[in-house]
Amino acid sequence: LRCNSSALFPRKKCQFINNRCFFRARHISTTTTAFTSFSLPTRTHAIRSTSSLSSSSSSTKSSSTPLYNPADLFDGKIPYPKALSPSAANEFKACPQSYLFQYLYGIREKPNAALAKGSLCHKALEHVFDLHPSQRTLENLQNLFRKEWKVERVSTYAHLFEIEEEEGEGEEEKKWDAQAEREWGKSSLHLLKNYMEIEDPRNIPKPNPLEREMWVSSKLTVNPKDGVTGYASHDNYLKDKEEDDALSDLSPTFLVRGIVDRIDMIRMPNDDDDDDTTENNIVLRIVDYKTGKAPNFKYSPSMNEKIAHDNFWQLKIYALLVREMVASGKGPKNLLIDGLHLRMLRLLYLTSDDDVGVYLDMDLGKTVEERDGVLQEVHADLSGIWRDICELVRKQDARAFVHCDRPFCSCHRVRPDFVRGTVWERESP
Repeated sequence: LRCNSSALFPRKKCQFINNRCFFRARHISTTTTAFTSFSLPTRTHAIRSTSSLSSSSSSTKSSSTPLYNPADLFDGKIPYPKALSPSAANEFKACPQSYLFQYLYGIREKPNAALAKGSLCHKALEHVFDLHPSQRTLENLQNLFRKEWKVERVSTYAHLFEIEEEEGEGEEEKKWDAQAEREWGKSSLHLLKNYMEIEDPRNIPKPNPLEREMWVSSKLTVNPKDGVTGYASHDNYLKDKEEDDALSDLSPTFLVRGIVDRIDMIRMPNDDDDDDTTENNIVLRIVDYKTGKAPNFKYSPSMNEKIAHDNFWQLKIYALLVREMVASGKGPKNLLIDGLHLRMLRLLYLTSDDDVGVYLDMDLGKTVEERDGVLQEVHADLSGIWRDICELVRKQDARAFVHCDRPFCSCHRVRPDFVRGTVWERESP
């Protein structure tokens, strides 16, 4: 992966894996539009409603309520997962206990300010393409954010800026922190300004975006070699017989699903070394918006490779699901065109260490075989995670799900609400 990142890292270029990667960043003004009233032009067609993959969030129990006890949840049985998503898979890899709390027990904290900002920015970036190209201005984009905030301000995110003050005799009165809300709003609008600096939606040519907020899903085979990309596997998938017998009653497939922010049709630049350029220079690209900071490729080649893998892993899962859907003849007609292949992935970060927008592209490969080789590795990763989850659930012991050491992880806030000794906890030295 070649990183043309002089704008961010002027000292040298990064080279860390076999695909190609390009950074582009632009410095922008820090002036932001006031977080105030607004008006919007008439849309060319109605805004589509979208649903969330996960269930509605709920706060953890307070210390004054009874503690959780695994024996009282789901009749004392840890349920098997019905599906896997990129976020769930990532959570299990990072912290099995947090996965248990959130995805198996359904104990979730209310969304914080960062998650709220990301969700509303995503909605604004989706709906801006409902406007005529000439109306996709920064002002209208920011007004779309304001409109979404007006709808969800009290219904979904009221807890973000509420201040509880004691009135006396144990009574509490909730007040609103208007200043904190204003600063949060300005920082959100600033992210959208960063977006306009690296990609002006007025200049995105038709028929793009082909798809927005598109659900992708597929039943992947537990044995990755049995999948569409299985022929491209370079590893021997040998299952341990004892492990195989233990999980023999499980389905040979598992459902993986998620939501893709955007899919575009793009023209690849001519490459004299690419024999397929003339025939296949029109390809599909997945675009994913990120409101968190862009990664910094300033480390050793091996560390940079890990950073790239971690950041693109979610998009590779989406690419695998699209590949499986197209192979089975499912999905939107836009993606079922003969000779049209998904090749490019783009992470579009709305901020970075230098407070600029950055995009990062990955080329999955020039040929179908190259691309399927990359996606087969992702299939194997997901299969391994699914089997690991099922093995832990089979033990029917919440203490089998160990917690992580990340200080920000929700497992540390939820774990105290369980009866001591019923979930795994590292002993203090």
